[in-house]
Amino acid sequence: DVVHVFGVQRCHEWGDVRERARGAGARLLVTPLYHPLRLYHRRGRWGPGRFAARLVPDPDRLAGLRWGRRGVLRRAAEVLSMADRVVLCHADEAYVLADELELELPERRLAVVPVSIDDPVDVEQSPPAPDGDFVLCVGRIEPLKNPTLLRRTARELGYPIRFVGAGPGLRHPGYAARLRGSRDYLGRLPPAAVRGLMGRARVHVLGSWTEVVGRVTLEAALGGAAVVLPDVGFGPDYVGDCEGAFVYAPGRQDELKQALRAAWARGRRADSELVRRVRDRFTWNAAGPALLEAWSR
Repeated sequence: DVVHVFGVQRCHEWGDVRERARGAGARLLVTPLYHPLRLYHRRGRWGPGRFAARLVPDPDRLAGLRWGRRGVLRRAAEVLSMADRVVLCHADEAYVLADELELELPERRLAVVPVSIDDPVDVEQSPPAPDGDFVLCVGRIEPLKNPTLLRRTARELGYPIRFVGAGPGLRHPGYAARLRGSRDYLGRLPPAAVRGLMGRARVHVLGSWTEVVGRVTLEAALGGAAVVLPDVGFGPDYVGDCEGAFVYAPGRQDELKQALRAAWARGRRADSELVRRVRDRFTWNAAGPALLEAWSR
């Protein structure tokens, strides 16, 4: 009945998805998960990407050149205009789409469904990790996630830090080489092992220059870790002003250091306001009914 696609920044890969959905008698739902790239484009690119950003200062234009097609914004606006329903992860995402894509969507075509996560029940208890307390970062190893700043800051504070996630392949080989082969990088692990690490980490940190929500932040918070996240996207609003969540501006090492220090001092708490907030609002049992309603309407 429904074709539901996610992430308009990859909409170049969708092809004739609307026509095929219509041919099958299905409605097309789109969850945009759109995150602006302007800040990252100006300050966060690394290596050849930094040089390319100087030559092409418009991030949308650079993305279009990379794809060999028109820019992301025009294509994203086109796809969202064709969707039967647009499923937002936060009500304010409508303002982001209006500002970035110059697209005003009728309210009757919008639904707000928060990101949902699983309860941490199936975990591996002993994945590779340092003895004692440590800081954990989960995400792809690439400049967009800014792991080198996280690593440098944690080391200056004297906190052990471990990274889990896929490497960027040939896109950023030099960047990935800074972590590959070191004890700080645990590689790409199965989900159960990652949840096991989240259940042991004292602090979870997200370093992304641009993020819609930061699902791993919610997963780590539910496991009891203190969380550090950038003040972009809707993650800060999801976790609110709960004690145990510490926010900083991406790229600002002074703010990151202050947030990490405070999170380390707070440490793990199996039962806290932050754990209860995530469990009561963002686990599947809490958020799932809204998605089922969006599918059925």
